[in-house]
Parts: sequence; C-alpha cells; structure tokens
Amino acid sequence: MIYDDALLYDMQYESYRDDLPFYLRVAADQGGPVLELGAGTGRVTAALAAAGHEVVAVDASPAMLARARERLASPIASGQVTLMQADMRDLALDRRFALVAAPFNTLMHAYTLSDQDRTLANVRAHLDRGGAFAFDVYLPRFGALGVVRSEREWDDVGGDQAELFLVQRHDGARQLLESHYHLDRRAPDGLVRRTSARLVQRYYHRFELERALRAAGLTRTTWFGGFDRRWLDEDSLVMAGVSRPD
Repeated sequence: MIYDDALLYDMQYESYRDDLPFYLRVAADQGGPVLELGAGTGRVTAALAAAGHEVVAVDASPAMLARARERLASPIASGQVTLMQADMRDLALDRRFALVAAPFNTLMHAYTLSDQDRTLANVRAHLDRGGAFAFDVYLPRFGALGVVRSEREWDDVGGDQAELFLVQRHDGARQLLESHYHLDRRAPDGLVRRTSARLVQRYYHRFELERALRAAGLTRTTWFGGFDRRWLDEDSLVMAGVSRPD
C-alpha cells in the first residue's frame, strides 16, 4: 500500500493545502481538543496544532506515523500533539473530544458495511456533548481507466529526473477504485529504477453516507460541495460534511 511508502506519499501531496481552511474553521468553531482519524504524515495535524489546538492524531500505518513524528517534533514535545497507532474501527480512548475529524478521504478506507458502522460508532462514542464530526471524501469522477497515464499535478514529484505514472481500475459493483502508482527515477548512470505503490478506496454517494451517519447517531449533517462550503451539487468533486448527534 502507498501508506508503506510515506516519502512517496509526501512527495505527491507536498503542496496540497486545499482542505486546511475547512478543517481550521470547524476547529475554530468547536474549540478543542481534536481527535484526528487517518492523520497520515501530519499535514492537517500540523495546521491544527499551529492554530493552537490540542490534537490526538491516529493512524494505522507505522511508516506514516514515523514521518509525522519528524514533521511534528515540537508540538509532540510540548504535549500539544499526541500520535497514536490504532485502527479507527477499534479505537477506544478514555476521553471525549469537541471535534473528531477524518480528513482527506479517510472514510474511504472503511471498505465494508461493518467497517463503516464500527468507524462511525467510534466517532460518536468519542464526541463530547456539543461535539462535531468533520470529514471529506471525493465523489466518483474517474480519469481514463486501465491505461498508464501521468497527471500534471504530479509533474514535480521526485525531481527533474523522475516521472510518476498512474494506472486505475474501477470495480463498480463494490464501489472500489484501485490506483497503482509507479515512480521512475533516472540515476546518474542512466539506469531507471521504479518504485511502485497501491491504493484502494471505497467511494460513497451522498445518501448512502448520510444513512450510515444517522445509523451511528450522527443525525444532523450539513453538506458541502467543496472546502469553501459551496453547495453540494452534481458538479461537485468533493463531498464534505459536518455531522452532529441529537
């Protein structure tokens, strides 16, 4: 999985900041502390900490958390950030949070109905009175499938002597998108070496996800079609939400 190669992951998303205003605004509205699910290498965590929030950041990947420790050395040392390796389906902390966040498609790793139910039940269990759950997932808009292609946004990944290629396959019956990334680097001796990684994501439609949230007790959801809080409509590429219990 790509999460075993934290360096490649960080190179891909080094300049990605689109979602930060959304999560910073929700965190400012809610206050802290914040429980972040799928913290990865700490991109969102660092922004939340810089805004003054206490963050408990959870991820299942040791490699991603190791990279996050490098990024977040000072906030960790001050006690402002706590990194934890845990599965979001089984997390059981003896505290509650004003905000639980699942940024950057974290929910798309809940592949089965059981995974979804357990994850969202955990979200509800960790919310304080008046707490909120903020999340985002991408909506199913696919590029060319089954062919090798390059993406303009990744032209700089790996430097001048490197090129990143992508191959995607779609399983519509299971709502799964499988992405294979191949990073080719040319060494000074002219030899090209390839690093490969795989990513599997399960996408959602709006009412499917809303029903799952309601079943978990998160009955009041405000939906957005972008991180600027625009309306969710048929042209939206991102589906973001803020959910609250009864």
